[in-house]
Amino acid sequence: MRRLRRIEEPRVAAAALALPLLVILAAYGYALTSVDPTPGGVTAAAGLVGIAGTGLLYAWRAVTGASSE
Repeated sequence: MRRLRRIEEPRVAAAALALPLLVILAAYGYALTSVDPTPGGVTAAAGLVGIAGTGLLYAWRAVTGASSE
């Protein structure tokens, strides 16, 4: 029970969302090697990386879950 109380929920949620995002990025990477990339596909991949990156940075910031933000 003590271990469960120490788990920080935003970090666990970020880690749980990281795996599907890595699978999606792997699919984009495979598609780049097997077909000609389109500007829309490259833009979508860049947007995914940007959004996921800011979400992960937000979850790992110094005051995660603090009430005095």
